[in-house]
Amino acid sequence: MNYLKLLHKGEYDRLVREALPLAETDRLAELAFLRLCQGRYNFFLLEPATVEMLQEQAKAGNRYAQYAFARYHLFVRNTEESVMLSYENMLAAARQNLPDAVAGLASCAEYGDIGVVDRENAAAMMDDAFNAGSELAAIYRLKEYCFGRHFQPAQPDKAVELAEQLIARDEAAGIEPNGFWFYYRASAREDRFGRTAITISNDYQKALALGILDAYSDLILAAGYGDESRVLTLTKEYERLINEGMERLYAGAFYFDAVAALHEYEVLQAPDNDLGHEQENRLPQLLQDCHDRIFLRFTQAGELGDNSAYELLGDFYYEGSYGFEQNYQLAYAAYARGIVRNHIGCVEKAWKMMRNHYIDRPIEEMDELALLGARCDSKRLLAETVIAYQEGRLTEFADEITKYYEPIFDAPEFTLDSDEDWMQVIDEQLGDEDDDFEEDDGRYDAWA
Repeated sequence: MNYLKLLHKGEYDRLVREALPLAETDRLAELAFLRLCQGRYNFFLLEPATVEMLQEQAKAGNRYAQYAFARYHLFVRNTEESVMLSYENMLAAARQNLPDAVAGLASCAEYGDIGVVDRENAAAMMDDAFNAGSELAAIYRLKEYCFGRHFQPAQPDKAVELAEQLIARDEAAGIEPNGFWFYYRASAREDRFGRTAITISNDYQKALALGILDAYSDLILAAGYGDESRVLTLTKEYERLINEGMERLYAGAFYFDAVAALHEYEVLQAPDNDLGHEQENRLPQLLQDCHDRIFLRFTQAGELGDNSAYELLGDFYYEGSYGFEQNYQLAYAAYARGIVRNHIGCVEKAWKMMRNHYIDRPIEEMDELALLGARCDSKRLLAETVIAYQEGRLTEFADEITKYYEPIFDAPEFTLDSDEDWMQVIDEQLGDEDDDFEEDDGRYDAWA
């Protein structure tokens, strides 16, 4: 039985049913099962009966089921107990010497999913997992090389080098290489070669053929925006990839279909558009249809795991744009859905709404949100976390703050007065209204 083919074709429930019972004794079944657990979007596509099976087997002590059940709750987070269930099951699988579970536990320790950050222990565990052959540890390392981590710069050359070593290793062992090796090799090369360069496109196509649905987003971007352009062009390839991705229930495809609807809405509203008499008469309905599609597609994208969709929905409610009513409660509710999954944009914007008193929350909740942002590498919220601690709050996290955040905050090169200042970025996205509010109102200072 070629279990990897089930992964490549997206038959995830069948893969779990057939590979899980054999994972301890059949190397290819184990490999396919573990690779299924590497893709975050895969877990949103599992049927409830499959999740129930994982839960039952996890309770029975199956380390592969424990690991998969932990990853499910790490990403989906559909209950208040999800963080606890994820940590407990990941720890149980790691204690049974499953290298990918050790890597997963290391990631939990690095970003505070276990309740506290312990980056030294996390680094040691990740190294152990990598040296034990964990593909998940290799994926984390490739991601770090591609995009940087904890304000450290990216090292794309190292990413390419490691990806090629991993491809060669799999081929030498007679194993189909992991699609993530091709995906991150392409990601590392993007800035140097451009999105549509043939070497990049081939790697993304190969990753997609090997079941890495994330590659749809990169291919869609290449088809719609090209090498240099920032203006969306609705090419046939762009639409084909979106439709194909939506058929496979990939979250990013729904996201980009919503982007196409945003583009259409803007064209309809443009003062110099030439709609013709018939379309002009139907303009209110056309705009409503676009609005409905925007809401539907971003909602679907969020439900399938694309947390950026919740950030944009929050923005639309905040601004009252694209046919959405301006409603701060609904904006915060949208951001909150992303916060549950640690989406940094949602964390920053919800914190700002609290700070500006668009949403009233206790200062303790605001501080906890700042701490979450610091753990996720938000520069501004790292500063706010340290300030709160220095003012006598968040003292229960003293070890974490003094070890990881104060040194960065106190460093001579740390500044928020730069082109990358989070405030500038967020204010541009949320508009100027609350800048005036801050200057004229003064309620935040009195409240704090």
